[in-house]
Amino acid sequence: MFGKLTDVFQKMLINKSLVLGALTGTVGAFFDAVFEAKGFEKMHAYIVALLAIMVALDYVVGVRVAKKNDKYKSSVGNDAVIRDGLIFAIVTMAWIFDQLLGTGALIFAVLAFAFIYHNAQSFGANLYVLGWDKYFPMWLFRILESEIKAKIKKYTDRGDK
Repeated sequence: MFGKLTDVFQKMLINKSLVLGALTGTVGAFFDAVFEAKGFEKMHAYIVALLAIMVALDYVVGVRVAKKNDKYKSSVGNDAVIRDGLIFAIVTMAWIFDQLLGTGALIFAVLAFAFIYHNAQSFGANLYVLGWDKYFPMWLFRILESEIKAKIKKYTDRGDK
Protein backbone atom coordinates (compact mmCIF):
# COMPACT_ATOMS: atom_id res chain seq x y z
CA MET A 1 0.00 0.00 0.00
CA PHE A 2 2.70 2.51 0.97
CA GLY A 3 4.75 1.33 -2.01
CA LYS A 4 1.99 2.59 -4.30
CA LEU A 5 2.03 5.94 -2.48
CA THR A 6 5.80 6.10 -2.91
CA ASP A 7 5.28 5.45 -6.62
CA VAL A 8 2.85 8.38 -6.73
CA PHE A 9 5.45 10.71 -5.18
CA GLN A 10 8.11 9.49 -7.62
CA LYS A 11 5.77 10.18 -10.54
CA MET A 12 5.07 13.60 -9.06
CA LEU A 13 8.79 14.35 -9.16
CA ILE A 14 9.05 13.22 -12.77
CA ASN A 15 5.95 15.04 -14.05
CA LYS A 16 6.84 18.19 -12.09
CA SER A 17 3.66 18.17 -9.97
CA LEU A 18 5.70 18.78 -6.82
CA VAL A 19 7.48 21.73 -8.45
CA LEU A 20 4.17 23.25 -9.59
CA GLY A 21 2.69 22.59 -6.16
CA ALA A 22 5.67 24.27 -4.49
CA LEU A 23 5.36 27.35 -6.71
CA THR A 24 1.60 27.66 -6.34
CA GLY A 25 1.66 26.78 -2.67
CA THR A 26 4.40 29.30 -1.90
CA VAL A 27 2.48 32.09 -3.62
CA GLY A 28 -0.69 31.09 -1.79
CA ALA A 29 1.12 30.89 1.55
CA PHE A 30 2.63 34.34 0.92
CA PHE A 31 -0.83 35.86 0.47
CA ASP A 32 -2.04 33.87 3.47
CA ALA A 33 0.72 35.44 5.58
CA VAL A 34 0.25 38.95 4.16
CA PHE A 35 -3.47 38.96 4.87
CA GLU A 36 -2.97 37.10 8.16
CA ALA A 37 -5.32 34.28 7.06
CA LYS A 38 -8.35 36.60 7.02
CA GLY A 39 -10.97 34.87 4.90
CA PHE A 40 -8.63 32.05 3.98
CA GLU A 41 -10.71 29.40 5.73
CA LYS A 42 -12.95 29.47 2.66
CA MET A 43 -9.90 29.29 0.42
CA HIS A 44 -8.72 26.13 2.21
CA ALA A 45 -12.17 24.62 1.73
CA TYR A 46 -12.11 25.49 -1.98
CA ILE A 47 -8.66 23.94 -2.40
CA VAL A 48 -9.78 20.72 -0.69
CA ALA A 49 -12.97 20.70 -2.80
CA LEU A 50 -10.89 21.13 -5.97
CA LEU A 51 -8.64 18.27 -4.86
CA ALA A 52 -11.69 16.07 -4.17
CA ILE A 53 -13.16 16.84 -7.59
CA MET A 54 -9.87 16.08 -9.39
CA VAL A 55 -9.38 12.83 -7.46
CA ALA A 56 -12.96 11.75 -8.20
CA LEU A 57 -12.71 12.63 -11.92
CA ASP A 58 -9.40 10.81 -12.25
CA TYR A 59 -10.78 7.76 -10.44
CA VAL A 60 -13.96 7.54 -12.53
CA VAL A 61 -12.16 7.99 -15.85
CA GLY A 62 -9.33 5.68 -14.74
CA VAL A 63 -11.85 2.92 -13.96
CA ARG A 64 -13.43 3.46 -17.39
CA VAL A 65 -10.04 3.16 -19.12
CA ALA A 66 -9.17 0.02 -17.15
CA LYS A 67 -12.50 -1.63 -17.96
CA LYS A 68 -12.24 -0.69 -21.64
CA ASN A 69 -8.80 -2.33 -21.78
CA ASP A 70 -9.79 -5.40 -19.71
CA LYS A 71 -7.34 -4.39 -16.96
CA TYR A 72 -9.84 -3.64 -14.22
CA LYS A 73 -9.63 -5.71 -11.06
CA SER A 74 -11.47 -4.92 -7.87
CA SER A 75 -8.21 -5.13 -5.92
CA VAL A 76 -6.71 -2.41 -8.14
CA GLY A 77 -9.82 -0.27 -7.62
CA ASN A 78 -9.62 -0.83 -3.87
CA ASP A 79 -5.94 0.16 -3.88
CA ALA A 80 -6.84 3.36 -5.74
CA VAL A 81 -9.48 4.23 -3.14
CA ILE A 82 -6.99 3.60 -0.32
CA ARG A 83 -4.32 5.65 -2.13
CA ASP A 84 -6.75 8.52 -2.60
CA GLY A 85 -7.73 8.34 1.07
CA LEU A 86 -4.05 8.55 1.98
CA ILE A 87 -3.72 11.64 -0.23
CA PHE A 88 -6.41 13.37 1.83
CA ALA A 89 -4.79 12.17 5.07
CA ILE A 90 -1.44 13.62 3.93
CA VAL A 91 -3.02 16.97 3.02
CA THR A 92 -4.82 17.03 6.39
CA MET A 93 -1.58 16.26 8.23
CA ALA A 94 0.12 19.05 6.25
CA TRP A 95 -2.52 21.49 7.48
CA ILE A 96 -1.96 20.27 11.06
CA PHE A 97 1.81 20.73 10.68
CA ASP A 98 1.20 24.26 9.37
CA GLN A 99 -0.82 25.01 12.50
CA LEU A 100 1.79 23.51 14.82
CA LEU A 101 4.76 25.17 13.09
CA GLY A 102 3.04 28.49 12.47
CA THR A 103 3.79 28.32 8.75
CA GLY A 104 0.38 29.62 7.66
CA ALA A 105 -0.70 27.32 4.86
CA LEU A 106 2.64 26.62 3.21
CA ILE A 107 2.90 22.84 3.66
CA PHE A 108 -0.83 22.35 3.08
CA ALA A 109 -0.85 24.44 -0.10
CA VAL A 110 2.29 22.86 -1.57
CA LEU A 111 1.01 19.31 -1.11
CA ALA A 112 -2.62 20.06 -2.01
CA PHE A 113 -1.68 21.79 -5.27
CA ALA A 114 0.88 19.10 -6.09
CA PHE A 115 -1.80 16.41 -5.74
CA ILE A 116 -4.28 18.53 -7.74
CA TYR A 117 -1.77 18.90 -10.59
CA HIS A 118 -0.83 15.24 -10.46
CA ASN A 119 -4.44 14.06 -10.61
CA ALA A 120 -5.25 16.58 -13.34
CA GLN A 121 -2.39 15.20 -15.45
CA SER A 122 -3.55 11.63 -14.86
CA PHE A 123 -7.14 12.61 -15.68
CA GLY A 124 -6.07 14.26 -18.94
CA ALA A 125 -3.95 11.29 -19.95
CA ASN A 126 -6.85 8.93 -19.19
CA LEU A 127 -9.12 11.04 -21.42
CA TYR A 128 -6.60 10.71 -24.22
CA VAL A 129 -6.27 6.94 -23.79
CA LEU A 130 -10.07 6.67 -23.91
CA GLY A 131 -9.97 8.43 -27.27
CA TRP A 132 -11.76 11.52 -25.99
CA ASP A 133 -8.94 13.84 -27.05
CA LYS A 134 -11.16 15.07 -29.91
CA TYR A 135 -13.32 16.84 -27.31
CA PHE A 136 -10.44 18.73 -25.66
CA PRO A 137 -7.73 21.18 -26.78
CA MET A 138 -4.82 19.36 -28.45
CA TRP A 139 -2.16 21.52 -26.74
CA LEU A 140 -3.29 20.00 -23.45
CA PHE A 141 -2.30 16.54 -24.64
CA ARG A 142 1.09 17.68 -25.91
CA ILE A 143 1.81 18.93 -22.39
CA LEU A 144 0.80 15.52 -21.02
CA GLU A 145 2.86 13.47 -23.48
CA SER A 146 4.96 11.59 -20.90
CA GLU A 147 1.90 10.78 -18.77
CA ILE A 148 0.02 9.61 -21.87
CA LYS A 149 2.89 7.29 -22.84
CA ALA A 150 2.89 5.84 -19.31
CA LYS A 151 -0.88 5.22 -19.45
CA ILE A 152 -0.70 3.62 -22.88
CA LYS A 153 2.11 1.34 -21.67
CA LYS A 154 0.11 0.51 -18.53
CA TYR A 155 -3.00 -0.48 -20.45
CA THR A 156 -1.37 -2.18 -23.44
CA ASP A 157 1.19 -4.19 -21.47
CA ARG A 158 -0.14 -7.74 -21.36
CA GLY A 159 1.90 -8.72 -18.29
CA ASP A 160 -0.37 -8.08 -15.31
CA LYS A 161 1.37 -6.86 -12.18
